Amino acid sequence: MDERRHVEPHPTPEQARVQRTLRDRARGLGLHVGFGQGRRVTDVTLVVVKGDRLAVLRALPKLFAGLELDEEIVRSSQTPEGFEIVVALLQPRRRRTSVPGERRASELGDVADG
Repeated sequence: MDERRHVEPHPTPEQARVQRTLRDRARGLGLHVGFGQGRRVTDVTLVVVKGDRLAVLRALPKLFAGLELDEEIVRSSQTPEGFEIVVALLQPRRRRTSVPGERRASELGDVADG
């Protein structure tokens, strides 16, 4: 039997700062937040925001304001417990370096550009 257990890595100082800020803001807005680890090098953190649908949607701009990170919605869903939305917070595009094999839909360009 494999005795190894998955241990979550300690957050980087930037991740800890962002998560602390979001927890404080969410509490003030009456929302619940949770965090996950992004799959891409440019991901700072994944944020799960839960609450009443309209409250969550109205609060998102306030929640993420001033973090100086790009946001990308990963998914949203309505559950019996309420609405939840998962948002990837990533390094701003100007600070990102290209990683072979990794790209987000927002990095593909406009389809109309040809």
